Amino acid sequence: MNYLILSILLTVVLFLVFKEYAKRDINTHQAITFNYLTAALIAFFIGNVNSNVSNLVNAEWFHSTIALGVFFIVMFNIMAITTQKLGISISSMASKMSLIIPVIGAVIFQNTSIGAYKVVGIMIAIIALYLTFKKNGLTTKPTLAIILFFGAGILDMWLDFIRNNYLSSTYDFNSFIVTVFFSAFCAGLVKVIWERKKILRKNIVAGIVLGIPNYFSIYFVLLALENLGGVYVFPILNIGVVLLSAAISWLFYQEKMSKTNWIGIGLACFSIVIILCN
Repeated sequence: MNYLILSILLTVVLFLVFKEYAKRDINTHQAITFNYLTAALIAFFIGNVNSNVSNLVNAEWFHSTIALGVFFIVMFNIMAITTQKLGISISSMASKMSLIIPVIGAVIFQNTSIGAYKVVGIMIAIIALYLTFKKNGLTTKPTLAIILFFGAGILDMWLDFIRNNYLSSTYDFNSFIVTVFFSAFCAGLVKVIWERKKILRKNIVAGIVLGIPNYFSIYFVLLALENLGGVYVFPILNIGVVLLSAAISWLFYQEKMSKTNWIGIGLACFSIVIILCN
Protein backbone atom coordinates (compact mmCIF):
# COMPACT_ATOMS: atom_id res chain seq x y z
CA MET A 1 0.00 0.00 0.00
CA ASN A 2 2.95 2.35 0.65
CA TYR A 3 4.02 2.06 -3.00
CA LEU A 4 0.50 2.97 -4.12
CA ILE A 5 0.36 6.02 -1.84
CA LEU A 6 3.75 7.17 -3.13
CA SER A 7 2.57 6.80 -6.72
CA ILE A 8 -0.56 8.90 -6.02
CA LEU A 9 1.50 11.63 -4.36
CA LEU A 10 4.11 11.71 -7.13
CA THR A 11 1.47 11.80 -9.88
CA VAL A 12 -0.17 14.79 -8.21
CA VAL A 13 3.28 16.40 -7.90
CA LEU A 14 3.49 16.38 -11.71
CA PHE A 15 0.41 18.60 -11.96
CA LEU A 16 1.73 20.89 -9.22
CA VAL A 17 5.06 21.28 -11.02
CA PHE A 18 3.24 22.20 -14.24
CA LYS A 19 1.27 24.83 -12.31
CA GLU A 20 4.47 26.26 -10.84
CA TYR A 21 6.07 26.47 -14.29
CA ALA A 22 3.57 29.15 -15.29
CA LYS A 23 4.12 31.08 -12.06
CA ARG A 24 7.91 31.00 -12.35
CA ASP A 25 8.17 31.82 -16.07
CA ILE A 26 9.62 28.43 -17.02
CA ASN A 27 9.71 27.46 -20.69
CA THR A 28 7.39 24.46 -20.42
CA HIS A 29 8.55 22.65 -23.54
CA GLN A 30 12.24 22.95 -22.70
CA ALA A 31 11.59 21.71 -19.16
CA ILE A 32 9.51 18.77 -20.38
CA THR A 33 12.22 17.87 -22.87
CA PHE A 34 14.90 17.65 -20.17
CA ASN A 35 12.42 15.89 -17.92
CA TYR A 36 12.46 12.97 -20.35
CA LEU A 37 16.26 12.91 -20.48
CA THR A 38 16.27 12.77 -16.67
CA ALA A 39 13.70 9.97 -16.59
CA ALA A 40 15.59 8.01 -19.27
CA LEU A 41 18.87 8.25 -17.37
CA ILE A 42 17.23 7.15 -14.11
CA ALA A 43 15.58 4.21 -15.88
CA PHE A 44 18.88 3.26 -17.51
CA PHE A 45 20.89 3.20 -14.28
CA ILE A 46 18.18 1.61 -12.10
CA GLY A 47 16.86 -1.02 -14.52
CA ASN A 48 18.60 -3.94 -16.21
CA VAL A 49 18.65 -2.37 -19.67
CA ASN A 50 19.81 -3.84 -22.95
CA SER A 51 22.90 -1.76 -23.79
CA ASN A 52 23.49 -3.61 -27.08
CA VAL A 53 22.29 -1.10 -29.66
CA SER A 54 21.97 -3.73 -32.41
CA ASN A 55 19.68 -5.93 -30.29
CA LEU A 56 17.69 -2.90 -29.21
CA VAL A 57 17.10 -1.61 -32.75
CA ASN A 58 16.06 -5.09 -33.91
CA ALA A 59 13.54 -5.53 -31.11
CA GLU A 60 9.96 -5.97 -32.37
CA TRP A 61 8.71 -3.02 -30.37
CA PHE A 62 11.52 -0.58 -31.28
CA HIS A 63 10.00 1.36 -34.21
CA SER A 64 6.56 1.71 -32.66
CA THR A 65 8.25 2.91 -29.47
CA ILE A 66 10.04 5.71 -31.35
CA ALA A 67 6.65 6.97 -32.56
CA LEU A 68 5.24 6.51 -29.07
CA GLY A 69 8.01 8.70 -27.65
CA VAL A 70 6.97 11.54 -29.96
CA PHE A 71 3.37 11.10 -28.83
CA PHE A 72 4.54 11.08 -25.19
CA ILE A 73 6.07 14.54 -25.37
CA VAL A 74 3.14 15.96 -27.33
CA MET A 75 0.69 14.74 -24.69
CA PHE A 76 2.85 15.85 -21.78
CA ASN A 77 2.93 19.36 -23.26
CA ILE A 78 -0.85 19.29 -23.65
CA MET A 79 -1.19 18.11 -20.03
CA ALA A 80 1.02 20.99 -18.88
CA ILE A 81 -0.87 23.62 -20.88
CA THR A 82 -4.23 22.23 -19.70
CA THR A 83 -3.06 22.41 -16.08
CA GLN A 84 -1.84 25.98 -16.50
CA LYS A 85 -4.88 27.28 -18.36
CA LEU A 86 -7.80 25.26 -16.96
CA GLY A 87 -6.50 24.18 -13.58
CA ILE A 88 -5.13 21.14 -11.78
CA SER A 89 -8.52 19.55 -11.07
CA ILE A 90 -9.69 19.55 -14.69
CA SER A 91 -6.33 18.37 -16.02
CA SER A 92 -6.14 15.46 -13.57
CA MET A 93 -9.75 14.53 -14.31
CA ALA A 94 -9.21 14.54 -18.07
CA SER A 95 -6.07 12.41 -17.89
CA LYS A 96 -7.40 9.89 -15.36
CA MET A 97 -10.92 9.52 -16.79
CA SER A 98 -9.36 8.67 -20.16
CA LEU A 99 -9.34 5.06 -18.95
CA ILE A 100 -12.70 4.62 -20.70
CA ILE A 101 -10.93 4.98 -24.08
CA PRO A 102 -8.92 1.72 -23.76
CA VAL A 103 -12.06 -0.04 -22.56
CA ILE A 104 -14.01 1.11 -25.62
CA GLY A 105 -11.00 0.33 -27.84
CA ALA A 106 -10.86 -3.22 -26.50
CA VAL A 107 -14.51 -3.69 -27.47
CA ILE A 108 -14.09 -2.26 -30.97
CA PHE A 109 -10.66 -3.58 -32.00
CA GLN A 110 -10.23 -6.73 -29.91
CA ASN A 111 -13.85 -7.93 -29.86
CA THR A 112 -13.74 -7.93 -26.07
CA SER A 113 -17.11 -8.29 -24.41
CA ILE A 114 -17.94 -6.06 -21.44
CA GLY A 115 -20.63 -6.47 -18.84
CA ALA A 116 -23.51 -4.19 -17.99
CA TYR A 117 -21.56 -2.66 -15.10
CA LYS A 118 -18.82 -1.35 -17.41
CA VAL A 119 -21.41 0.09 -19.81
CA VAL A 120 -23.06 1.92 -16.92
CA GLY A 121 -19.66 3.05 -15.68
CA ILE A 122 -18.77 4.53 -19.08
CA MET A 123 -22.09 6.36 -19.25
CA ILE A 124 -21.56 7.80 -15.76
CA ALA A 125 -18.02 8.78 -16.72
CA ILE A 126 -19.27 10.79 -19.71
CA ILE A 127 -21.77 12.63 -17.47
CA ALA A 128 -18.99 13.21 -14.90
CA LEU A 129 -16.72 14.73 -17.54
CA TYR A 130 -19.42 17.17 -18.61
CA LEU A 131 -20.20 18.24 -15.04
CA THR A 132 -16.52 18.64 -14.12
CA PHE A 133 -15.67 20.65 -17.24
CA LYS A 134 -18.71 22.90 -16.81
CA LYS A 135 -17.46 26.23 -15.56
CA ASN A 136 -20.20 28.76 -14.87
CA GLY A 137 -19.20 32.32 -15.67
CA LEU A 138 -15.98 31.37 -17.41
CA THR A 139 -15.39 31.95 -21.11
CA THR A 140 -12.57 29.42 -21.47
CA LYS A 141 -13.72 26.39 -23.43
CA PRO A 142 -12.47 22.99 -22.26
CA THR A 143 -11.03 22.15 -25.69
CA LEU A 144 -7.60 21.38 -24.24
CA ALA A 145 -9.11 19.08 -21.63
CA ILE A 146 -11.05 17.20 -24.30
CA ILE A 147 -7.87 16.78 -26.39
CA LEU A 148 -6.03 15.60 -23.26
CA PHE A 149 -8.82 13.14 -22.48
CA PHE A 150 -8.74 11.47 -25.90
CA GLY A 151 -4.95 11.72 -26.26
CA ALA A 152 -4.27 10.16 -22.86
CA GLY A 153 -6.75 7.40 -23.67
CA ILE A 154 -5.04 6.63 -26.98
CA LEU A 155 -1.68 6.68 -25.20
CA ASP A 156 -2.90 4.14 -22.63
CA MET A 157 -4.32 1.94 -25.38
CA TRP A 158 -1.04 2.11 -27.33
CA LEU A 159 1.01 1.24 -24.23
CA ASP A 160 -1.30 -1.63 -23.38
CA PHE A 161 -0.94 -3.03 -26.90
CA ILE A 162 2.87 -2.97 -26.76
CA ARG A 163 2.91 -4.44 -23.25
CA ASN A 164 0.62 -7.31 -24.16
CA ASN A 165 2.24 -8.17 -27.48
CA TYR A 166 5.95 -7.47 -27.12
CA LEU A 167 7.12 -7.07 -23.52
CA SER A 168 7.50 -10.55 -22.13
CA SER A 169 10.03 -9.83 -19.38
CA THR A 170 11.21 -7.16 -16.95
CA TYR A 171 14.35 -6.91 -19.08
CA ASP A 172 12.26 -5.99 -22.17
CA PHE A 173 10.13 -3.59 -20.16
CA ASN A 174 13.10 -1.65 -18.76
CA SER A 175 14.66 -1.37 -22.23
CA PHE A 176 11.31 -0.19 -23.58
CA ILE A 177 10.98 2.49 -20.89
CA VAL A 178 14.46 3.89 -21.59
CA THR A 179 13.78 3.89 -25.33
CA VAL A 180 10.42 5.65 -25.10
CA PHE A 181 11.75 8.28 -22.69
CA PHE A 182 14.87 8.94 -24.76
CA SER A 183 12.77 9.13 -27.96
CA ALA A 184 10.56 11.71 -26.27
CA PHE A 185 13.68 13.70 -25.32
CA CYS A 186 15.01 13.60 -28.90
CA ALA A 187 11.65 14.70 -30.31
CA GLY A 188 11.49 17.55 -27.83
CA LEU A 189 15.07 18.58 -28.58
CA VAL A 190 14.25 18.87 -32.30
CA LYS A 191 11.55 21.41 -31.46
CA VAL A 192 13.88 23.28 -29.08
CA ILE A 193 16.50 23.57 -31.84
CA TRP A 194 13.87 24.55 -34.41
CA GLU A 195 12.58 27.38 -32.20
CA ARG A 196 16.15 28.69 -31.78
CA LYS A 197 15.44 29.82 -28.24
CA LYS A 198 18.27 29.92 -25.75
CA ILE A 199 18.23 26.95 -23.38
CA LEU A 200 18.27 28.47 -19.91
CA ARG A 201 19.70 26.75 -16.86
CA LYS A 202 16.44 27.25 -14.94
CA ASN A 203 14.55 25.30 -17.61
CA ILE A 204 16.98 22.39 -17.35
CA VAL A 205 16.67 22.41 -13.55
CA ALA A 206 12.89 22.55 -13.87
CA GLY A 207 13.07 19.52 -16.18
CA ILE A 208 15.14 17.57 -13.66
CA VAL A 209 12.66 18.48 -10.92
CA LEU A 210 9.85 17.08 -13.09
CA GLY A 211 11.73 14.04 -14.39
CA ILE A 212 12.39 12.53 -10.96
CA PRO A 213 8.71 12.25 -9.86
CA ASN A 214 7.71 11.39 -13.44
CA TYR A 215 9.88 8.28 -13.45
CA PHE A 216 9.21 7.19 -9.88
CA SER A 217 5.43 7.62 -10.20
CA ILE A 218 5.60 4.87 -12.85
CA TYR A 219 8.17 2.84 -10.89
CA PHE A 220 6.01 2.74 -7.75
CA VAL A 221 2.90 1.81 -9.76
CA LEU A 222 4.75 -1.25 -11.05
CA LEU A 223 5.77 -2.22 -7.51
CA ALA A 224 2.20 -1.72 -6.29
CA LEU A 225 0.90 -3.91 -9.12
CA GLU A 226 3.23 -6.72 -8.06
CA ASN A 227 1.96 -6.55 -4.48
CA LEU A 228 -1.73 -5.72 -4.85
CA GLY A 229 -2.77 -6.38 -8.46
CA GLY A 230 -4.52 -4.14 -10.96
CA VAL A 231 -8.01 -4.67 -9.52
CA TYR A 232 -6.99 -2.71 -6.43
CA VAL A 233 -4.25 -0.47 -7.76
CA PHE A 234 -5.92 1.31 -10.69
CA PRO A 235 -9.19 2.36 -8.99
CA ILE A 236 -7.38 3.62 -5.89
CA LEU A 237 -4.69 5.35 -7.97
CA ASN A 238 -7.12 7.15 -10.27
CA ILE A 239 -9.54 8.13 -7.51
CA GLY A 240 -6.69 9.24 -5.26
CA VAL A 241 -5.16 11.45 -7.95
CA VAL A 242 -8.51 13.02 -8.90
CA LEU A 243 -9.56 13.76 -5.31
CA LEU A 244 -6.16 14.96 -4.06
CA SER A 245 -5.65 17.16 -7.14
CA ALA A 246 -9.10 18.70 -6.71
CA ALA A 247 -8.51 19.35 -3.01
CA ILE A 248 -5.07 20.95 -3.55
CA SER A 249 -6.27 23.10 -6.46
CA TRP A 250 -9.18 24.35 -4.34
CA LEU A 251 -7.20 24.93 -1.12
CA PHE A 252 -3.89 26.30 -2.39
CA TYR A 253 -4.58 27.69 -5.85
CA GLN A 254 -8.11 29.02 -5.23
CA GLU A 255 -9.40 27.35 -8.39
CA LYS A 256 -13.14 27.88 -8.62
CA MET A 257 -15.09 24.69 -8.03
CA SER A 258 -18.88 24.85 -8.17
CA LYS A 259 -21.23 22.30 -6.65
CA THR A 260 -21.72 20.96 -10.17
CA ASN A 261 -17.96 20.42 -10.52
CA TRP A 262 -17.74 18.57 -7.18
CA ILE A 263 -20.69 16.37 -8.20
CA GLY A 264 -18.83 15.60 -11.42
CA ILE A 265 -15.68 14.64 -9.50
CA GLY A 266 -17.73 12.40 -7.20
CA LEU A 267 -19.40 10.69 -10.17
CA ALA A 268 -15.99 10.29 -11.83
CA CYS A 269 -14.66 8.40 -8.82
CA PHE A 270 -17.79 6.24 -8.74
CA SER A 271 -17.48 5.44 -12.46
CA ILE A 272 -13.80 4.49 -12.04
CA VAL A 273 -14.76 1.94 -9.39
CA ILE A 274 -17.47 0.46 -11.61
CA ILE A 275 -15.28 0.30 -14.75
CA LEU A 276 -12.20 -1.17 -13.12
CA CYS A 277 -13.65 -3.41 -10.42
CA ASN A 278 -16.32 -5.31 -12.33
